[in-house]
Amino acid sequence: MREYKETHHSLLFKSNSDLTLYSAGHEACSPGQNYGPRVRPYNLIHFVLRGQGELHIGDHVFHAASGDAFLIPAGQVAYYEASRDEPWTYAWVCFLGIQAENYLRHIMTSTEEIYIIRGLSAEKYETAILELLTFQDDTTSSYFAVNSILLRIMSYLFSDIAFQEQEWGRRNGADKIRFYLDMNYFKNLKLKDVASELGFHPHYMTRIFREQFGIPSKQYLIELKLKKACGLLKSTQLPVAVVAESLGFEDALAFSKLFKKEFSVSPSAYRKGTF
Repeated sequence: MREYKETHHSLLFKSNSDLTLYSAGHEACSPGQNYGPRVRPYNLIHFVLRGQGELHIGDHVFHAASGDAFLIPAGQVAYYEASRDEPWTYAWVCFLGIQAENYLRHIMTSTEEIYIIRGLSAEKYETAILELLTFQDDTTSSYFAVNSILLRIMSYLFSDIAFQEQEWGRRNGADKIRFYLDMNYFKNLKLKDVASELGFHPHYMTRIFREQFGIPSKQYLIELKLKKACGLLKSTQLPVAVVAESLGFEDALAFSKLFKKEFSVSPSAYRKGTF
């Protein structure tokens, strides 16, 4: 493994900057090599250069192969593992800053799979990161140089996902709401509190979300929670009450009633497949 870590400035300085590099690296993984589960204070993008593997984030599982990139936002629990038959080689950049979450959200809401970008030209990303890894010193000069490479990589990404500036301007509010719900669905969210957190009037939030996605934000949140519940019921042996609690429902009875109303079967019967 080769890695560069910018240590000339403190983590606090980086957090209060606009956008700044934390570290970068390149590694050819061994079969089954894995990292996590782990939470990081910085954002992370891995570019899969060769081979394949899996990303586990929340209750999502994604397969990623050459030409894909996977994104791990700061504060998210993530685990990833190289294939045992065709382990991946990847390069990565870690970054943080005041605008880091905003830029990452732009990317994540502009692609079909929220944590994965497909069909990238891996070579240019590898070239940029290998150039970054040539820096050995830890000076103000190298700080500016390595951050210029980070900005180049971000430029590549926004170009490759065909980011629509004008469309984003119209969609920004609704996408911001959906992104918040996608990231916090496991909490006992009250939409009026979500609106307050994001700086919207509740009625306005409901309207722009429906206009953009054709569904009320409340219904989107419920359907998202129930979709996650289905995954937990099938993939774990957690008691129904624990599943309900882990998805922010106030009690197991309310969860079971809602689940049965939606799927015409109880959570226990769904898990057993007896329907």
